[in-house]
Amino acid sequence: MTKLTTLFLCCLCTVSIFAQNSPDTHGIKLERLAIQIQADTIVQSRFHADSIFIKELVVALKQNHSFEYSLDSLHAIKHMISPDRKFKIFSWQIDLGDGTYRQRAAIQFPTTDGQLKLLPLFDHSDFVINIANGINDSKHWIGAIYYDIIPMQLNGQTIYTLLGFDEYTNGLSRKIIEIVKFINNEPIFGGDYFSYPKDDCFPIAPADRFVYQYKKGSNAVIKYDTDSNTIIISELTSLTKDLKNPSTLVPSGNDLFFKWINGKWTLIKK
Repeated sequence: MTKLTTLFLCCLCTVSIFAQNSPDTHGIKLERLAIQIQADTIVQSRFHADSIFIKELVVALKQNHSFEYSLDSLHAIKHMISPDRKFKIFSWQIDLGDGTYRQRAAIQFPTTDGQLKLLPLFDHSDFVINIANGINDSKHWIGAIYYDIIPMQLNGQTIYTLLGFDEYTNGLSRKIIEIVKFINNEPIFGGDYFSYPKDDCFPIAPADRFVYQYKKGSNAVIKYDTDSNTIIISELTSLTKDLKNPSTLVPSGNDLFFKWINGKWTLIKK
């Protein structure tokens, strides 16, 4: 992990090659590497592809005004821009070969001169007992692959809700509702932004992020509904009537709803 962290930082600080190819040409090359990260059957090969991918991603983003590029050919990893176009986030994972995963991510910010401003996030999850608690910076990020960004207003400031997933282990998957705000372009993750009743399937309140753990393959849902401005989550039930054992939790068929009320995602009945 230390070598890869050093590699990422070195790439951000020392790569000085300005690519002359089109953004989509870079996307095609990055896609091949991303597929190898996900699909190669040899752990060392996955890590090798990951290290090359990081280098190539930085080279691609070194192109002038790259924040505006969509990288349409890159599908094998998640990359998305916030609705207000304040940042772009890339996130992916590596199968470590022992039934666990490590997440990677980087946040790109737009700049007036078109030069690259890219901030890596370092997955600190392995060193945290309870990932639902803790306010974290970029070096102590709780890893997730993000698939939605929801801007909200709080006291005149825009903060963002990130919806993400983590394959986690052979028997368990996670979905995470994470809050991030930016202070001088530095992300601060987590905080007192949730209100919900006690439930054995939920994190013990108060929680700094909402972490849902459930039986792998059961496809529990956490998604944002733009029509109702609510986050829809699957109600969970236990296959063995043991709600405290997340490896037995599966969707019950019913949905629950979070609504942004007075600066908190509040569980409501609908």
